[in-house]
Order: sequence, then structure tokens, then C-alpha cells
Amino acid sequence: MLLLDEHWITRAALRGALANAVDLEIMAEATDCDEAIARLCTGGLTADVLVFTGATDPANLCYRLADELPQWPVRLLMIGGEVFPDSLGRRYSAMGWGWLPQSAAEKHFIAAARLIAAGHCIAPGPSTAGNGRFTNLVAQLTARELDVLRLLAEGCTNAEISARLQLGESTVKSHVQNLLNKLGARNRVSAAIYAYEIGLVHLERQTGQRTSQGEDPCHLVSG
Repeated sequence: MLLLDEHWITRAALRGALANAVDLEIMAEATDCDEAIARLCTGGLTADVLVFTGATDPANLCYRLADELPQWPVRLLMIGGEVFPDSLGRRYSAMGWGWLPQSAAEKHFIAAARLIAAGHCIAPGPSTAGNGRFTNLVAQLTARELDVLRLLAEGCTNAEISARLQLGESTVKSHVQNLLNKLGARNRVSAAIYAYEIGLVHLERQTGQRTSQGEDPCHLVSG
């Protein structure tokens, strides 16, 4: 990962948030677009995701990257500022990009970084909750299945979900299988991506808090 922000204290905060994510390695840091591109141009730097804040213009950054590094797979995670522009999102959807509000929890930042590194797109909130197909699918889930989906999206294992929701592990397995079938998801990772694409946390607020609150965060897993 390459961290881009003009303020050292912001880069330190991002670095600190990633400290416990052993699978996410910070390869370098930069203070502006010129420095970031210069670092990416060096043969020894292989960053999969460029993390930048709202202080950087995403359009300018994307155009500079496309012009000067056409061979680099553009995978961008923007923290804060305005929502990632729709036109850029459509252009780079095949590569992987994401936007999170500055108020996003650390667990969501780490989960988003992992998903984007894998080539997925993440934009939780009102801009994605309007996707009718996904919203209709989620409407088929029970309140308990939404509980399980939210924890699954945070990376919880069946055992962890069982402990958080005080359910038997076999019951959790049943809920997971039911929600996978309803969503048409191939596996847990696909279901987690659905949860992020529809902005599940925002959707819960819109539908009267259908899921329970206050469970501890879990790490993201790919199994």
C-alpha cells in the first residue's frame, strides 16, 4: 500500500490503523501526487492500493496515473472529502476503487483496503443504497439474517458470530446458508461484498434499525 497525504499526522493515523493488519503492508508514503507517481515509477515499489485523503483531487490523481503509469492497475481508496466521482468509478470499476467517509471505523477502513486490493469496489452509504436489485435482495432477509450478514461483512467467523449473537454455531451456519441462497452469493466473501455495495449500515438506519447494535468488531477473513 502507498499512503498519500500532505500532512504527516494524517499519514501516521493511517499507518496506525493498519498496524494490526499483518496482511496489509505499507510500501511507501508520499506528500503529493508528484511524489506518489515518482515512487510508483521506481522499479522496486509494488503497491497494490493507493490510499489518499480528500485533500487530493481524485480526478487529477486518476488522470495523472493513467497518463504516466498506464501499466499500473489503478486501485484507489479515498478517505474523506466528497464521494468518489461516479464517472471515475465507472471508468476504473474493473480495477478496484473505494471511498469511505472520514468518520468510518477503523475496521471498515481495513476491510475496504483488503477488498479493493482484491479488485472490488467499495462505496458504502446513500450513493450505493439506491441500487434496486441489491436492496430488493436484502429486503428478503430476516432481521437475524441481517445481523449475521453485517458481522460476516466485518469478517467474523461462525464461532465469533455465535458468541456475539448468543446463538448456537449450527444455527449460525443455517443463517449463513440461508442468506447466501437468498442473495445468490457464491461464498462468504461475495456476501460481504454485497453488504458493502449496498451500504448496509446506512440501510439499517433507513429501515428502522432492523439489526442489533453494539457487537465487537471482528477481523476480515476470506474463508
